[in-house]
Amino acid sequence: MNTIKVEGISVNDYGGEGNALIFIHAFPLCSRMWDSQVEHFSKMYRVVTYDVRGLGYSTDIPDYQFTMEELVNDLIMIMDHLGIDKAHACGLSMGGYILQRAMLKNPGRFLSATLADTKSEGENNESLLSRSNDIIKIKSEGTDGFFDGMVKKLISERSYENEEPRTFIRTMMSWMKPEGVIGTMMAIATRTNSFYLLKDIEIPCHVIVGRNDVLTPPVKSFFMKENLKEVEFTVIEECGHLSNMEKHEEFNSAVERFLKHVEENLTK
Repeated sequence: MNTIKVEGISVNDYGGEGNALIFIHAFPLCSRMWDSQVEHFSKMYRVVTYDVRGLGYSTDIPDYQFTMEELVNDLIMIMDHLGIDKAHACGLSMGGYILQRAMLKNPGRFLSATLADTKSEGENNESLLSRSNDIIKIKSEGTDGFFDGMVKKLISERSYENEEPRTFIRTMMSWMKPEGVIGTMMAIATRTNSFYLLKDIEIPCHVIVGRNDVLTPPVKSFFMKENLKEVEFTVIEECGHLSNMEKHEEFNSAVERFLKHVEENLTK
């Protein structure tokens, strides 16, 4: 693995043969959430992960005020820096927001997109008020209470009872700076609504969702599936929001099948 900084963004290039496969993580985590995917897919693809601006090791930035469009631009900047013309990409939750906008702005840069446990619409008033209250609480009390509540929402009740995923997820959160958490929340809250633009995406897409995802329920993924032109749809049973961590074998198998199908069509 080669870890570099690109304009303050921490990027991990695992090398490997074949086309590039870029993983974009969820909030409020970092690239380490993809450990199981790195191990599996680096045997087949040039795997790249990175810490989204303001999170993980990507905190060497001028300030913590940024927009979703800047996070999208970061993805393309990383591809340019690594000499990647086109790539497969997989984004989960916030990573899916970034990937959707990236596809709409730069359709020629992507071979395929896996959109996991995410949604396409923007925030409603209830969500905006909730995020606003979270920001106020973080400013006055710190991140611990917010993170403790988030862990329960990110994984299913079954997984929450298992110490291993719960502890690792909470540990990742502890690496985050409050300023970065708040900045990322603002970017998420002010993102554009991509729902009515999904029909314009010509890239092969794979929508994945955990059956018990409470943050982006399966109905949100179903709406995406119904509006995308070329799409596969996978529901992972007994699984919450972080499907790639809770059920990594099922997740990896589903993504591998999809990518194999896309790669076969590329050679025709």
